[in-house]
Amino acid sequence: MNILLLIKITVFSVSCLSSVSFGQSFLELKSQLQSTKNDIDKLSLLQKTESQVAHFNYTEQSKYWFLLGTHYEKQRQLNDAVTAFTKGINLHNSHNLSPSSLLVNLHIERSRAAGSVDYYNTTACEDREKALLFAREISQPSLIAKSIAYYAKCLQSEEHGISNSLKLFDEAFTIAKTQKLEPLIKQIIYNQAASLSFRALIYDKAYEYNELAHRAFTATNDTNSVYVSIINAIHYSSALVDIELAKQHLAELKVFAKKHPKFKGAMLKFYYLSAKIAQLEEDWPLSISFLETGLTEITNSQNISYIQATYELLSISYFRVGNIEKSYQTLLIVEQLYPNKKPIKQEILLIKGMMTNKPDEIAISAFKLIDKEKQSKNRFVRQSNIQASKIFDDNLKQLDNIILEQKLTVVLVSTFLIIVILIVFSYLQIQRKKLALKEKHFMDKLLTQKNKVLADVSHELSTPLTVLKLQVESLKDNLEEDVQASYDALDNKVSDIENLIADIHQLAQSDVGALQLNIESFDLNRTLGLWENELSNFVNKNKLTFEINRDLPNGLLVSFDRDRVKQVFINLLTNSIKYTDKPGKVKLSASAKGNTLYLSIEDSAPGILDKDLAAIFERLYRVESSRSRDTGGSGLGLAICKSLIEAHSGEVYAEHSKLGGLKIVIQLPI
Repeated sequence: MNILLLIKITVFSVSCLSSVSFGQSFLELKSQLQSTKNDIDKLSLLQKTESQVAHFNYTEQSKYWFLLGTHYEKQRQLNDAVTAFTKGINLHNSHNLSPSSLLVNLHIERSRAAGSVDYYNTTACEDREKALLFAREISQPSLIAKSIAYYAKCLQSEEHGISNSLKLFDEAFTIAKTQKLEPLIKQIIYNQAASLSFRALIYDKAYEYNELAHRAFTATNDTNSVYVSIINAIHYSSALVDIELAKQHLAELKVFAKKHPKFKGAMLKFYYLSAKIAQLEEDWPLSISFLETGLTEITNSQNISYIQATYELLSISYFRVGNIEKSYQTLLIVEQLYPNKKPIKQEILLIKGMMTNKPDEIAISAFKLIDKEKQSKNRFVRQSNIQASKIFDDNLKQLDNIILEQKLTVVLVSTFLIIVILIVFSYLQIQRKKLALKEKHFMDKLLTQKNKVLADVSHELSTPLTVLKLQVESLKDNLEEDVQASYDALDNKVSDIENLIADIHQLAQSDVGALQLNIESFDLNRTLGLWENELSNFVNKNKLTFEINRDLPNGLLVSFDRDRVKQVFINLLTNSIKYTDKPGKVKLSASAKGNTLYLSIEDSAPGILDKDLAAIFERLYRVESSRSRDTGGSGLGLAICKSLIEAHSGEVYAEHSKLGGLKIVIQLPI
């Protein structure tokens, strides 16, 4: 009896010891998590369990680290999240565990968290590539589609990246034909489609797709993704130069930050992006105010890229308002904080060169900035295959029904044809006899126009670049007595190039249908009256007389973009000022007949030949090359006027003026 009692006591003791030593099982942990409603309590439970993880099997340990990392990410403890996901991945690698959906998701989530800490983190794309490889290895279509949506973004910065991204998305749509995608994957595809459109300079589509993603994220209460979509909305509306829309999203970000205090870096991003919007309005003091306030938030942010960018943008802003000393001091802070990181803003290299009195560095930085802008516009021409995005847009709208077969075929064929046309167009020229006559004429015309624009733009850039080079050589050889004046001259030439690029950008927007018009109804008589003094002063100060004749009904209401119409007037008057002999005369006339409004601007001698009347609206066309180039300007003013008038469903043409010069006539429907 005593022996039996001793055995029972021993067994009971061992049982208790086992319970204390090994704690709860992984299944019990999952059960507790499911019964815990609050995310913070769930994270606390997972943290308390960390000491017992070694008693789980390797797969369960990996699942534990995934759960812990996910809950860290929800609480915006991003560095801790990266550490947890890394431990899960290392378990797979060190114990040679077979690839699984868990491993795919570990790589995806680590890439998300790492990218949130540092936007320029290169390991994030490595993780996404591995996730796609493992998803293919285990042959799980839904995971393949999910991995594609994340990895496609990484390809966009590479050469031919947009076409490669389209191919990957094409595969995701093919998967969607056979099985319905879960809402999360649809959200990701919308989000990446926005990024793809933004890279292709189709900003209105980028904004549209981002709004679809934002609504989907809001419906599923995915606050992390809602946060990102709000920030993207600010970037995309800024790219559209829709200041009011950008400010609306900034207000939305501020409300979000107050509602979700765990997003500790949100207010830094709010002040940084507010500063960028202020710069679009050329309000540099307001931009400085936002950035200085933003620096009070850096202790709350884990995103080192935004912190570095805030300091750099503040240094640039100080420099732009002439506070050189503060600009240098702010730049020194950046170098102390991030001694081994390259500048995010290329303008910093210019300021650094001036601070160290190294004109060579200033020149090199200036050329890099110019090259960056040239490459941005040339990339638009090279990537004209993004016209396939119209078909791609149709596919996205069909995601809910998963009836994509015909749309996918069109996307695939269209994308392939456009890529072939761009890459092997020389071969197509040799084989042109095999093409239909209509297609041959169209492609020849397209190539001619593209080459002409590129050649003319290159020629236009060469003049200020040559001046820049000579100025830099003078500085280098200490031939300039007034160094500051030389720097001012450099700045003026860079501004000339910026203006040329801005004109090209506006024409590019018009070409792809991205030109935004703010149509409003206004009294034309009253508006012309308000503009009369401004336009008169603009012309008179250039030794020309100005006359305005209005033959319009009282209270005539028209529906146009008022600012764009004024831009047309300014461009045409600028043209008259440049090419009219002084003293001379400029006349603006406005009349209405039936449903048509007639506007004209004419000037006195000299005039132009009959053959030039129709050609002057072509881009970079010059009647007298040498004389025109001496007067300055981008050579795009009349082309911009034509695009703006046609955007209002009107037409514009040139004829000889009775004053002896040129007359530009505009007809607009009213």
